[in-house]
Amino acid sequence: MLSVSRKRLLIAGLPALLIALILGAMLWHQQRSLEGAASRGREAQMRLVGTLLSSSFEQAAKFSLSLAESFARNAEIRDALAAEDRARLQALSNEAYQYLGRQANVQIFGYHGKDLRYLLRMHRPDQHGDDISAFRAMIVAANRLRRAQTGVEIGIAGIGIRGVALVQRGEDFLGTMEIGFDLRPLIELVKTTTNSEIAVIAAASLTGVALDPKLPSVGELTIMASTDDPIFLALLRSQTIKPLRDVEIGQKQIGERSYAFMSQPLVDFSGKLVGTVLMLKEDSQSDWRRLGTELWVIALCGGILAFVGFLVLSGQRRRLDA
Repeated sequence: MLSVSRKRLLIAGLPALLIALILGAMLWHQQRSLEGAASRGREAQMRLVGTLLSSSFEQAAKFSLSLAESFARNAEIRDALAAEDRARLQALSNEAYQYLGRQANVQIFGYHGKDLRYLLRMHRPDQHGDDISAFRAMIVAANRLRRAQTGVEIGIAGIGIRGVALVQRGEDFLGTMEIGFDLRPLIELVKTTTNSEIAVIAAASLTGVALDPKLPSVGELTIMASTDDPIFLALLRSQTIKPLRDVEIGQKQIGERSYAFMSQPLVDFSGKLVGTVLMLKEDSQSDWRRLGTELWVIALCGGILAFVGFLVLSGQRRRLDA
């Protein structure tokens, strides 16, 4: 026979256990819902970062080509390029180049002959006359296809967004003109807007050109531009990152910190995959975890209070029956 005290514990414990199980099931379901909401929120945030970055690159590409076209259509510039008059080209372009460098962060400004030689670099006027056919794929494409080019280009000078316009006089092809922007101001602007870290990564096996050995790299992956080199070096060393044409969204642990993560393909002006763009945003999961912990504590306290309550009630009932 069960003792009176054990009966009291059993009578009080079974309903309390049932209530605790119900609370636990409800909180488990709530926890799953919170995790789902956190995952959806994280994905939405990272997709927003990716969209802003892609839009920034696209607008810069259009702007660079628009500027290049405006110079290519200038009659005096056409005449100077046709005559290969470097001094005249420099005089015609200097004021505009200085202004665009200050106001629009124009990094590259130059003219190329139809023989694929660099006639004038406004950004490096002392370097000219070199054959660029082996390492300037965008200029080669514009020259051979007789079509303007715009987009990302990776070369021995690094990575940038370029616009290359044809310089023509009627049907006569005279050469090309290019305007280029550095990526760093663009990714810094997106970082400021979204509070995220961004890195543009090139894969040596995909670019087809020698990358600057001074740039930070891990294996075949080179950080061409980033908002935080140390954090992305740590990521590349601790995780397997591969350039893919698919977008990947998830979480990455770097040291003791958790980050929302997104990678999207880096393609050049021709549509060729040349690397990946990585985005990190410090995870706000701690808020969700804290809320989940608080809910479980509430459930535990509820179960204990229910047990104590039923225990007290059973004692009072026993005294009344007596």
